[in-house]
Amino acid sequence: MARSRQLTEERIEALPYTRAGKRYDVHDGAVPNLVLRVGTRTKVWVLMARFPGQAQSTRRRIGDLDKVTLEKARETALDWNAKIRRGVDPQVENKLDEREKRLRQRRLFRSALVDFTCWLPDRRFARHVAEDIGLIRRTLLDNPDAATLEKAVADVTREDLGLVVEGVKSRGMGEAYRLFAQLQQFFQWVNSPLRCGPFGIVVNPLDGVSPADLQLWKNARLHVMEAWELRAYWQAAGEMPYPYGPYFKVLLLIAERKSAVAGMRWSELDPARMLWRAPPVKVKGKFVEHLVPLSEQLMAILADIHRSLPPGHGDYVFSSSHGQLPINSFGRKTAILRAKAEAALREIEPTKVMRHFVLHDDRRVDRTALSALQVASNIAEGILSHGKKGLEGLYDQFRHLPERRTAMAMLHDRLGEVVDGTKGDFWDDEPAGGGWEEFYPDDAVEDTSVDRSALNHGRR
Repeated sequence: MARSRQLTEERIEALPYTRAGKRYDVHDGAVPNLVLRVGTRTKVWVLMARFPGQAQSTRRRIGDLDKVTLEKARETALDWNAKIRRGVDPQVENKLDEREKRLRQRRLFRSALVDFTCWLPDRRFARHVAEDIGLIRRTLLDNPDAATLEKAVADVTREDLGLVVEGVKSRGMGEAYRLFAQLQQFFQWVNSPLRCGPFGIVVNPLDGVSPADLQLWKNARLHVMEAWELRAYWQAAGEMPYPYGPYFKVLLLIAERKSAVAGMRWSELDPARMLWRAPPVKVKGKFVEHLVPLSEQLMAILADIHRSLPPGHGDYVFSSSHGQLPINSFGRKTAILRAKAEAALREIEPTKVMRHFVLHDDRRVDRTALSALQVASNIAEGILSHGKKGLEGLYDQFRHLPERRTAMAMLHDRLGEVVDGTKGDFWDDEPAGGGWEEFYPDDAVEDTSVDRSALNHGRR
């Protein structure tokens, strides 16, 4: 039998396609069991051999000619022949190699972080999920300088993570502090008994590391708006149209978080009981219904919104899309509110300065005012939806709704007086003071010169 000639690119190109239903094989003289099978429209590389575990020779597909060149087909055929001689099925080994490749890819720090961001919405305390995912993407996944992401997660060292956090700290202490917290949670997640095997991690590199070790600290805001600032805030909110103007007013009155108020729905409001049944997801992940009493002032604002909405408006109270979606442009609209408040303060108190404020400061104003009005601490904390601690939070499910309603009414009455200028602040403390002369004793002489000898007596 004559030996087959070696295939060449020119010879392969000249091989004619067949009629429908017909095909023929052309052997390669360089690798005898390498065959090019020609059909009506395709030319396919196959290997003819008796593979391990099979009694007869069979054809095993290598790939189409348009995807596998002659040189690559010969290389694959020689590799498969060597494996067959060792008793190894190339297809089984390729599957194992592909699985190992996928496993190595999954064990990369980058891939594990992507898995972590996919898990975050399912965690129990999920109020900050969007912010947490955005932080991870901004500082790590979308950061071209984060070379540590290409290492296996098990090979990431404490030093690597320290350099990552240090790089973020140069742009902002607060963001670095939050990133460190997310990295701690990530390594706790990836090191759990259910995941440490697939990810190949044995040691948590952040175990025992605290923010202080990386010179990180949380900048807690202590800003509370003064009476004149509240008047300017309220006037500025009144100058803004729906939905943001009424939203800023409700936010100051209701003492809830900005995202919770933005997601308020008409179906959650009970005007008969003057109550907002806030969904459990809006209360720090606690699976309990949160009841928010609505004062006369709040009901008046909400009723005005309800009356002004067109027929067919959706369920969201504060919406720029006809009630279909809640508002979300907090940054841009808050900047407009600040500018309007500064202009209003120049009219109200030209000698005062409007300090920078954020929307979360409204809750601090309300909490401080409740203490000034001598509201019990547990009632004030309940109004801010700060849950009870320990066993008390587990067993005592009474919401103190009557006490909260009374406290909210006191708060809003006094806030109205502060805003219209009839009260100087939330507490009643107006001493009858005056100039220094008012405090001189009645028998004081007009000569009030200081005895220098008495002042210098202690120096001798």
